[in-house]
Amino acid sequence: MCSKVAGAGVKAMRVTVVSRPKEYRGTVEEFPRRRFGRFRETRKPRDRGGKGHEIVKELMVCASCGAAHREKQAAIEAAAVAAAEAAEAAAEVEVAVETEALVAEGDE
Repeated sequence: MCSKVAGAGVKAMRVTVVSRPKEYRGTVEEFPRRRFGRFRETRKPRDRGGKGHEIVKELMVCASCGAAHREKQAAIEAAAVAAAEAAEAAAEVEVAVETEALVAEGDE
């Protein structure tokens, strides 16, 4: 990220640059027929699948660049949380104004 050569013995950090949502399908295999006796087949575990994130691109960076990237990501997440809270507060104010208008119409 900083285009500098790190010295010998300096540990590198992995930084995720791009990721994407991914949905994993589960396996739907039927259980084998039960056989009695000494050579009984065990039941296979089912894979239920799920949702997650997949790394598309990651970089190997020095410790200082990794710390700077972490701070930048924390600031972006904090801004996203603040924007969501502001939108929620604006929606609550809008609902309050609408209910006051309905109450005022009912009093007339």
